Amino acid sequence: MVEMSLKELFEIGQSFESSVGEGTKGERARIFKNNSRLNLTDEMISFIESIDYEVNFLVSGEIWCPDFQLNATVLKRFLDLNPNFNMSVITMARGKKFMAPALGIDKESFKGPSIAVLDKDFNVLGLFEERPKVVRDMPSFDDIKLDYYKGKYLLDTVNDFIKILGSDLN
Repeated sequence: MVEMSLKELFEIGQSFESSVGEGTKGERARIFKNNSRLNLTDEMISFIESIDYEVNFLVSGEIWCPDFQLNATVLKRFLDLNPNFNMSVITMARGKKFMAPALGIDKESFKGPSIAVLDKDFNVLGLFEERPKVVRDMPSFDDIKLDYYKGKYLLDTVNDFIKILGSDLN
């Protein structure tokens, strides 16, 4: 079986902008709308701007997926705030075939988007799977689905990434 390292996957991925460019007009509009709903606190901005080491986000996801539209938009804001952050997007098919085994995840339980947070040497710092932890931990996703898709949990995604990067602003 052919294998690919996380570094190889990162190198063949595409930029966030290129992956968004493959979407429909409506899908692209949701990226803009989600970005406008993302109101970071001053503490969050300060922490994100303070990261003085390279961080690579390897995203396995697709623009048509609402979870990608929400959570990858958060990472785009990180990139806009700090040049030490890099993002590469690969397809879900490539993620299931190559990223899942590289991360030790069963292909059948691989969720999209899956986002590996990597250091400059492509060592895993943490993993974000599909939705923020607070949403995954809800007893019933159906009870909060509408709020989730309206971006009401975007700051929870920010907090999940901030925790992976070594801080707990709560």
